[in-house]
Amino acid sequence: MEIDRWPIVARAQLIQAFRPGEPSSKEAPFRTLRAHGWATAGVRVATRKSHRASGQFTVFSSLNVDAGQSARQGHARAATAWAKAAARIEKTKAFGELRDLLSGRSIDQVAAIVDGNVAKAPWPELLAVLRLVARETMLARSKRPLPEEGAAVVMGRIADAQPDFLVLEAKDGARTAVPRWLAQSAHRENVGDCLALVTDRLGDRQMVVNAIPGIDIDAQASPKKFSPFDRSAVHLLTLEDVRLLSRPPQPLKITIPVIIET
Repeated sequence: MEIDRWPIVARAQLIQAFRPGEPSSKEAPFRTLRAHGWATAGVRVATRKSHRASGQFTVFSSLNVDAGQSARQGHARAATAWAKAAARIEKTKAFGELRDLLSGRSIDQVAAIVDGNVAKAPWPELLAVLRLVARETMLARSKRPLPEEGAAVVMGRIADAQPDFLVLEAKDGARTAVPRWLAQSAHRENVGDCLALVTDRLGDRQMVVNAIPGIDIDAQASPKKFSPFDRSAVHLLTLEDVRLLSRPPQPLKITIPVIIET
């Protein structure tokens, strides 16, 4: 299981990373990021409505968020390096394919997909390209970790769902309770959904927790064979149940005694 954060973002996420609490519609924070080389220009996607051009939507590599966080914390050189890494991601073949797949869609649909709402992405080839971009993004992050005072990240799958909260299970088995409304904001609230929690320190007595949509990079991994007798009692659907039930059902075999007369 290899899970990473959603690899694309809109400009609003860049502004929030650089100036938490600032209205996302403000131009000044983004201009500051661009002027100092702490953000890329992004990749523009032409949108359509009723078979007519309706404008453009700019898609950014999520590494721009890392750049904005570093810039806010006073790490100017790190912010520049993150922005350069984001620019390299945005010039890859996979990102170009992503732009082509999004082009011609409505602006609402493009915005939803950038926000991680996979329900708005019915075509499977889009998710395949997003996994490629996510893998390249994960590799770039592994080469340049954030400073110690940077954001702490917890990633995993939702393993249990209660009315008011969800349980996020990381790869190492650690479990974290997440308010349901927070997971809903990232379009992830069902058992098996991938989710990331990014805790960003603002000061000695302040922090902000962001719910980020997750993506399963190794989605093609084959689940193990399902057996209804593995557990003595099932009260709630868990992550392990989802893995087991995801395999196509096998034909039911019933052995019937046959009498052969000679």
